[in-house]
Amino acid sequence: MGFFYRPKPKGFNYIPRYYDPEKEAWEKKKAEAGLNSNLSHEEELRLQMRKKWGTEKDKETPAERRSKVLRAIIIGTVVVVAFYYIFCTPMFTNLIGGLMGK
Repeated sequence: MGFFYRPKPKGFNYIPRYYDPEKEAWEKKKAEAGLNSNLSHEEELRLQMRKKWGTEKDKETPAERRSKVLRAIIIGTVVVVAFYYIFCTPMFTNLIGGLMGK
């Protein structure tokens, strides 16, 4: 009776694992200090990447911050001046009038 055959549902093979955040934090600290830790190679690489990438942001000097602010001010000024010349001068009204055929 193949017409009425219903396959059995697949089982779910869930293996519960115990998660201890304190132990994980301890293992990360050991790995950062260069001591023997139980972290896998992949976890150690992630830790090294976070360590390298995170310190670059923290090492931003006041001179670099000032240059970023100055650059933002200059770009903002250029955008405002360009906006003014494009939309608030007779050039824009003449352009629109020419496109409209007036």
